[in-house]
Order: sequence, then C-alpha cells, then structure tokens
Amino acid sequence: MHDVITIGSATVDILMKSSQFHLQSAQEGLLLCEAYGGKIDIEEFEIHSGGASTNTAVGFRRMGFHTASVAEVGKDFLGQIIWDELKREQVDTDFIITEKSEQTAVSVLLISRDGGRSALTHRGAASMLEARDMPWQALTETRWIHLSNVSGNKELLLRLFDHLKTSLVGLSWNPGSHELELLAKEELKIEHIQCDVFVVNKEEWAVVKNIQQSIQRHIPYVIVTDGARGGEVYLKGSYQFTYEPHQVKVMQETGAGDSFIVGFVSAHLLGKDLVECVEWGKRNAASVVQQMGAKKGLLRRKDLGI
Repeated sequence: MHDVITIGSATVDILMKSSQFHLQSAQEGLLLCEAYGGKIDIEEFEIHSGGASTNTAVGFRRMGFHTASVAEVGKDFLGQIIWDELKREQVDTDFIITEKSEQTAVSVLLISRDGGRSALTHRGAASMLEARDMPWQALTETRWIHLSNVSGNKELLLRLFDHLKTSLVGLSWNPGSHELELLAKEELKIEHIQCDVFVVNKEEWAVVKNIQQSIQRHIPYVIVTDGARGGEVYLKGSYQFTYEPHQVKVMQETGAGDSFIVGFVSAHLLGKDLVECVEWGKRNAASVVQQMGAKKGLLRRKDLGI
C-alpha cells in the first residue's frame, strides 16, 4: 500500500543557462529573443528527469512517504533517464507505462541570468496517458493522490473523480491548461470533483474566473501562487491570507510549483495547521529554485526539523 500516488507527466528536462540570452519587454510581457542564425555561449548545461508526476513523486518520497508515480514514457534512452532517477530516489515505478511506439517527452529550458526561463516542449508519450493505464486498485488503497496535467483526457478525469466519490482517499490537483479549459467551459462540473487541495498560478486562476467562487466554495483548500510575489490561500470558501516567498537567489524557476505542493500536502498529511503547511511549501520551493532542475533541491523531512 502506498502513502501517495502521483499522476501526470514524465519528461526529460534539458536545462541551458546563459547570461547572453537577450530579454526584451513587449506588450505581451518579457520576451527571450535571439538573432536568427546567431550563436551564444551556454554557461551551465544539465539534463534531469522532470514532469509533474515524477517531480512530486520524488518530493513526497524524500518527505518519507511510500510513493508511486503514474506516467507514460517511450522505450528510448530518454525514458531510461526517467526510470533511473526514480529508481535512485526509491520511487515505485510499477505504474510507469512504457510504449515502444512513442517518444519520451522532452523540454529544452532556456534560462536567463535572473532565473526566468522559456521552454521548448515535445509532449510525446506524456500526453498519451489514458484511463486504461490507471492502477485502479492501488488508487483505492493509497492514502493520497496528487493529480497534475493529463492533457485534458476527459474520460480519465471523470473516471478518477467518480472513483474517489466513495473512498477516503485525499486528492490534490494542479490542473494543466487543457483541464482548466474543461473547467472554464464547465465540461467538468466542479461540484462533481472530489478534491481537497486545488493549486494553480495567477495566470491559470484567471482562466477559470467564471467559476472561481464555485471552486472556493466546493474545495477546502485553494491556493493561487504568484511566483516571486508569493500567493493567496483560501480555506472553505473564505479568503485567509496572502503569503510572501522566502527571499533567495534564484538559479532557475523550474519545479517551484511542484515543490510547493509537495511541501504543503506533506505537512497536511502530518496533521500540521494551514500556516505551517504553507511554510513547508515555501521552504521546499525556495530550496528547489536555488538548484538546477526540478528535483535536485527537494527537501527531506529532516531538513524541516522533523
């Protein structure tokens, strides 16, 4: 029996950091621009496994929970990178699906001197997860499920939410863009979703502006993160407080959201109050953004004095 099962994407992240990346302000925001046909020097280059399912699985395992990851990869050398990292971290890989006909997802992360980044993503096998791939019996027996991006697979989502209706399994949900669209169009009815912790960033929260009040009324914990500005926390439909992040030197931002969720939910599973849950999330995120990659800086329970 597992303490936590994570569901979502598995990728290989190729991180390239350079002080020569050119940033330019525009009406749509800050742009990372380079001369077509030009070349720049890369000062730091690393390859790690990524994707929300594996990031959070490793995070929960480091927090001391028996954890499994549900994700899909290709039968290729990139997929082997993911397998090897999960094995090293002692995450149960029994529910990782390997498909010979698919390519493992890959993201190339271009990181500027301030830690901000632009991503080039090939979703590959990470977008192919289906309801038939779910370990339904294990999902009944686990203590907690963390659900992230499943490429808007409506059948999978509906079956999972229906599966949870008669169980005592807790659920945290960090929906991807396709899931947010389903919510905004009310193709997924919020009142039918069995969710305990709902986490999105400020831009994602705006996508579901028409049902924000319904989400707050229905889901016990709603957290809206806002990067370096912190975030807002809602409890049982009422605004609770705004939090500020720990001030640290940011190496890169990849994995900040996943690590915050791991810290928050881990504290929740250990019976901590709301303020301490947020503090654990902040500390975990602050540690991750000081390292290259989404997993390297993930904290262990002992790092939090437990």
